[in-house]
Amino acid sequence: MTPDKLLTGLSKKMRPNAHTKLKIKKSLQSRITTDSPLLTELQSAVVPKRTLQKTIWSRISSQIELPQADAFTRIKIAFQPSSELKEQIKARVLASLEPVQQIVYWPLTAKWTAAFALFGILVRISPMLFIASPTVADSEALLLPTRGNVYVSIEGMQVEVDRQMVLRPGMMIQTGDGEVTFVLNDDGAARLAPYTTVTINDVSDRLEAASEILPSITLHDGKLWMYGITPKPTRQLAVKTRNGLVAINEGSASIAVGDDVEVEVYDRSATIFRNAEPTFLTSGERVRLSNDSVLLVKKIPAKWFQYTWADQNLQRDAVHRHDIAQMQHERRIANAGILPTSRFYAVKRFAELMDVWLTFDQEARVQKQLEVAETRLNEAAALIYNGDEADTALAEYRDTLQAIAEGEHNGSLVEFLVQRAVAGSTAQMAAALPGDEAYVIKKTVLEASADLSNGIAREEDAKGTLLLDGLAVMVKAADEGRTDMVRAAWSDLSPYLLTLESQELALSPSMHKEAQTLLSFLATSLHVASNRGAVIDPELLDDIAVYLPAPRDTSVVVLSEEEVMYIVMTIKEKIFVYDMTKSRINQFIAEIRAIDGHPDAGRILRRLALALPEGPENFPQRVYKEIVKLRWENAAGEVI
Repeated sequence: MTPDKLLTGLSKKMRPNAHTKLKIKKSLQSRITTDSPLLTELQSAVVPKRTLQKTIWSRISSQIELPQADAFTRIKIAFQPSSELKEQIKARVLASLEPVQQIVYWPLTAKWTAAFALFGILVRISPMLFIASPTVADSEALLLPTRGNVYVSIEGMQVEVDRQMVLRPGMMIQTGDGEVTFVLNDDGAARLAPYTTVTINDVSDRLEAASEILPSITLHDGKLWMYGITPKPTRQLAVKTRNGLVAINEGSASIAVGDDVEVEVYDRSATIFRNAEPTFLTSGERVRLSNDSVLLVKKIPAKWFQYTWADQNLQRDAVHRHDIAQMQHERRIANAGILPTSRFYAVKRFAELMDVWLTFDQEARVQKQLEVAETRLNEAAALIYNGDEADTALAEYRDTLQAIAEGEHNGSLVEFLVQRAVAGSTAQMAAALPGDEAYVIKKTVLEASADLSNGIAREEDAKGTLLLDGLAVMVKAADEGRTDMVRAAWSDLSPYLLTLESQELALSPSMHKEAQTLLSFLATSLHVASNRGAVIDPELLDDIAVYLPAPRDTSVVVLSEEEVMYIVMTIKEKIFVYDMTKSRINQFIAEIRAIDGHPDAGRILRRLALALPEGPENFPQRVYKEIVKLRWENAAGEVI
């Protein structure tokens, strides 16, 4: 018998009939009842252990859990009205409370009125033939990986990025061994060093003034460089840290978060906010922010400016500013439309006139008039680019702005609209500095705002901005040895220097301090160059000499050991005159302040730590904290 036949026969004999199948089925069912040992064994085999359950749940929860702080921050930003909207609502309410003046329109001949209105309507329904519309898009807030590993987390999901992407609120960005740059619209830039973690809060464009400061970025750990080019009246770029807020309009600062928060300002200025109290820092100043309430402002050692981190970022800032200034200038050129050099320019002006004349709502009409004024600036930009004369267009901008501000039906709403337009125009040219092709436009806007009546714009802010722009360029020129440029710029800057001494126009504290710092830098650079043989106008040296920093007192006083111990025992006796713990601590603080700045403060503190007992006041520990603080002060730079 062959194997195939054998297998075929066995298959027929082994195949059960229907009755046998039913018996087998009933037997299996009886064995798999709920209390069957078989089900118990299966259940114990498939149910994971408690430790495995915890492991699985922790992995799942980490992916579905929302970052609560970021979520609430985004909700706040979404539901909180902007300061611009608040001001606009306020202006509209105030405008509605003003008395309405009756306007009498004398009847005109129906035939000519209808013909004139028909022509105006035809002009209005085809404005693109005469009035240019914006053609160049605004810049965005972008993330640009520079090198190495960069990671972005959104809602707990982390991905590595190696190409440009748009920044959104709520993003958490981390750098490994790499670096990354944030381009923040036209307002500035931020750069992250390796091993830095930040969260993006608000990257909207800073075109309007604001009554409160919202953080742009939260720095959790690591090191960040922030560069701002927003004019003073507009909202600042701000970096939030655990020990305070660092805000920048125009300037460059390095911010590092480790055990403490260290802020170093390398260009122009920055403002530190702690408990809503501002501290103004200018170029060459630094602070350390800790939980301690003491805030010491110190000088940055000159060699720190030569370190790679500062030197490289300052160079990048200069390139970034030039690029933004060029881009802002090109936008105006693209939006200029028909120029005064064209034969169709009269038609364009008539179209603008009709567009304004046939707008009857007051707010809409003022908006149209401000747009016309902005068009004159755009035309001036295009004329300058073409090498033509732009004085007429700039003069018409000033006249139009003044006419709107002094209009017959002027009110709070009109004032608000003019303020917003001036702030927007200034912000759109903020990157331009003296020597740039477009600076004449920025200067015109600032001077026109300074001349406005009714207190619509702060004259001191406009003149202070022009002063700081000029000084910043002069300091850079002096450092580069271009003393001829300094002489020319000094003559142009003389009228604005008067604001430093004016009793009627008081610069803001931050502007005044920054101007004094820049003047001190300029005077020092010129006198150092003169001492090295550079040919500098003697009259300029005489004018600038008044701003030279006061000479340092280099005298050193060294006390004998007996004199040091006499001071220590005197302090101890004054402290223990009191019986109450609080009174002793207050006297201790007063005595520590009294020896602040003493040449032998270190020796006195060391002896005092040994002389004072522990007690409930814990005096030795308090003295050791003062010793550590003194060591940090003397580590580099000097206390200001």
